[in-house]
Amino acid sequence: MQPKIVILNFTDIYRQETFYKDVRFALVDCHDIPGTNCYCTPQAADEIRRRIRDFPAAGIHFLDSGDYHYVTGFWLEKIQQPFHLLLFDYHSDMQPPKFPGLLSCGGWVRDVMDRSPFLQKICIVGPDQSAFASVEEPYRSRLLAVSLQALQEKETWAQLEQLKGGIPIYISIDKDVLNTYFACTDWSQGKMSLAVLERLLRLFERGSPVLGIDICGECKKDMLPFLLQQGEQVNSRTNLELLRFLLRGSQRK
Repeated sequence: MQPKIVILNFTDIYRQETFYKDVRFALVDCHDIPGTNCYCTPQAADEIRRRIRDFPAAGIHFLDSGDYHYVTGFWLEKIQQPFHLLLFDYHSDMQPPKFPGLLSCGGWVRDVMDRSPFLQKICIVGPDQSAFASVEEPYRSRLLAVSLQALQEKETWAQLEQLKGGIPIYISIDKDVLNTYFACTDWSQGKMSLAVLERLLRLFERGSPVLGIDICGECKKDMLPFLLQQGEQVNSRTNLELLRFLLRGSQRK
């Protein structure tokens, strides 16, 4: 059975992409919710939760640009069993909150670690090693930090293997982890290739039940028109490849 594909529309950017045209999907329109861009107010959070209420964590969820990556936390709230979070991102998203009471795209991981009673460990793959320097306890002891450079070491792959072993995982992908050939995002980007990302996804797909997957990292619509058009084409192509890869993985199980 094909997993449910859910597209959250905050900025209308997906209307310019074509990757989902040949699959069945549910569109959740969120563009009219105030207080959502980068920072999410409590009122906006409640409204987003209401609009995704009828969808389970299981499935493939597209979240719009990285400004809305905090929505991952709302999907994780639906998980009522022990799990690991596998996050592909060029940023740690573990910044201390600047505005207490507001979720942010740069600090949502800390919020999840504070609030989820079921989250066991989080593995963040893709940032430069310096991105983890300021992570303090108690977060550090629950974090496996994997820089792109560390993926060159056999010991790192052995650590990743240890995350498997029966505990289900939820996967979140911010395309800013990819190099600019494969993604055009609204944040600074890493240097990972799509082939390496798929190799890592395959590693976990073979060893752990996957509870759900989300993908963000679309363009910002305030880019120059010709850059926006190019970026939309790049992202749509990568979204299509990821969607096909993930759907093939679900069929293999």
